[in-house]
Amino acid sequence: IPIPEKIGQSHQLSNNIPNVSAMDSETESVGIISNRLQKYEMIESTHCLLPDASQPPSQQSNGDGPARDGQAHLQQQFQRDAEGLATAVASPAAFQYPNPWVRRSHPTRPPSASQSEGQQLTVAAGGTPSLFEIVRQNFISYCQTTSLRGVPKIVKTRDRLLRHIWILFTCTFFLGCFTCLALIIKQYLAYDVIHQPRTVRNHPVQFPSFTVCNTRPFSQAGIQYILDRGLVLPKNYSQFVMQAMRNTAENQRGVGFNDTTKEALSTIFETKGYFENVPRGFDIARLGHTIDQTILICETTILDKDFKRSKFCETIGTWTRTYDNKFLNCYTFTADANNTQKILTVRIMAYTNERNLTNCPDCSSFPATQVSGLRVQLHNAGNYPEVQEEGLNIRPGSLTEIRFETKEWVMKEPPHGRCSTRVPPSVLFNGDAFTYSYQACKKKLLHEEIMKKCGCLDSTIPLPDSMRNTGLDFCGRIPPSQFSLQSEYIQRHNHSTPHDDNDDQRKRPSFHFDADFNDFLRRLTCNTAVFKVSGHATAHQCFTPCTYYTYQTTISTTNWPTRAYHYEIVNDFKNLRDRIDNLHRRGKISRNSSYLDPVFQRLQRIYGPLSEADSPAEAERMLRGIDYIERNFIEILINRGKSNFDIERIEEKAVISLTSLLSQIGGLLSIWVGLTFVCIVEIVDLLYNICVSYNGSRQAA
Repeated sequence: IPIPEKIGQSHQLSNNIPNVSAMDSETESVGIISNRLQKYEMIESTHCLLPDASQPPSQQSNGDGPARDGQAHLQQQFQRDAEGLATAVASPAAFQYPNPWVRRSHPTRPPSASQSEGQQLTVAAGGTPSLFEIVRQNFISYCQTTSLRGVPKIVKTRDRLLRHIWILFTCTFFLGCFTCLALIIKQYLAYDVIHQPRTVRNHPVQFPSFTVCNTRPFSQAGIQYILDRGLVLPKNYSQFVMQAMRNTAENQRGVGFNDTTKEALSTIFETKGYFENVPRGFDIARLGHTIDQTILICETTILDKDFKRSKFCETIGTWTRTYDNKFLNCYTFTADANNTQKILTVRIMAYTNERNLTNCPDCSSFPATQVSGLRVQLHNAGNYPEVQEEGLNIRPGSLTEIRFETKEWVMKEPPHGRCSTRVPPSVLFNGDAFTYSYQACKKKLLHEEIMKKCGCLDSTIPLPDSMRNTGLDFCGRIPPSQFSLQSEYIQRHNHSTPHDDNDDQRKRPSFHFDADFNDFLRRLTCNTAVFKVSGHATAHQCFTPCTYYTYQTTISTTNWPTRAYHYEIVNDFKNLRDRIDNLHRRGKISRNSSYLDPVFQRLQRIYGPLSEADSPAEAERMLRGIDYIERNFIEILINRGKSNFDIERIEEKAVISLTSLLSQIGGLLSIWVGLTFVCIVEIVDLLYNICVSYNGSRQAA
């Protein structure tokens, strides 16, 4: 029968089969035969056409015996299938098709021994193929139709050289894909972040807290308090201790102190060592300036329902005293929650109380102790101030304007960032509550670490409330048996005589290396060692808030006041006192104008005679020798930036997010090897075909 004609007949027969899907299980063989006929049609499409029997032998292929045998085998197989298909259509119940899973031998060529042996290995008892054979055949079919680039070419290509070329390129594509995947996953696991800034318009934000410190830490009343207690001044203490430590090292006959001990001892030569060696019960707060001596006027301008109003700071916020080991008493203003977003400007008139003395009792050889003015810091509302690290110096006799731009930081939680939404709301230092911050957390943990490892306290770190009643000494306290801040003790040991004949060569003043002094050196070196590793010790325990604010400041300074204002300053202070007393009587503020009396009396004494001068020339001559305002008064303006309620929001974002990672992985797989989600469906189809074939083989057996 001619193959093309027979194929057409088979299609016609298969199309005329009535409702094949509704037949019983015995008629399912019809579909199997139809599928086989479709395979013959595929053979024709690949130009493997069988010879037409109707053609004369001269027009048929003159192939060799094996080729002719293969063609004869296909013709006979096709003849049997066509007859079986006709029988199945005529009588489906009587049709018995042989087991389709049994491999039939070649009709004209007996199978070789190796083929018989292979057939025994792949076909189980009763003519059922093994699971391995089923998986193998379905996997080959999957490779022929998969969308993975290069894999169908490897299976279908008959030329060996081309097949090897495709294998090489396909393996190279897969290797390049896996390399890129490894790199992109490594970059994702680094959890790098970027900070994307953007401007948010008309976003009311809280006004920052600001802290003010006098750069001359000791007030005149504080110096008098030291002298009344019979103590030496800081300058005399520094000179005595430095000389005593130098003599102690020389008395060791060349041994002296090692470098670690020298570094630790250098921390007690200045005010830190002085504060840590004051007698028990000594009130260090009395050494510094009070708020009445520092802040003369603090007024705010608020925007209330589109109207600007002026209010004293005390009516819309609170002042808090904080301790700093360098500046002693500092004062922080924080606005109330109801008013913090309304403040536009804060005006401060500060008083430095500069002492016109040729002998500076709290000065030393360090330039930082010889300055005059204020130290001001703007920081997040309610946070513990970092005046030494982030403060701004402002000189007397000037009007300084501080403009700030607000930056809102929105951070990410681990693993990408270091923020946490579970941080405590506040931190307690010296009985006062401060808003939680990363730096405050580090200070608290650092002080606790010093107490745990060294058994002492450090005056440079604020004292947490949990450590207020420990009864421990400061790390820099010299043993009382060998040192005292009493003036009598210092004078006696500066001119002391040897205790016995063995001490004839000892230099004085000096210290003895007894158990107490060795314990003092141990505490001091331990304190320094803990400070060096403080960043590593607390990095994994402290987290930043996920949202916080910082302030970028711009400073402009001009001379203040003008010469003409000297004639008006006394009258201005009179009006200011009246305003304060009026608000105090109405209960708006807690203090009256009495705190201004010392300054007002001094201004009257110095500038009052100007109004009684005989002529303007005489007043000008008198004014030339007066510089009281220039040395003691400072005017400060704190303003929001050019756009009052615009902020810059800086959001922390992952360089590679999870969605970006998946997108890049999908792109790499598609570009290199053509792997898409369709391949998942193809794998499901492969598994489904294996299961169906395996179940069919078991039922056939």
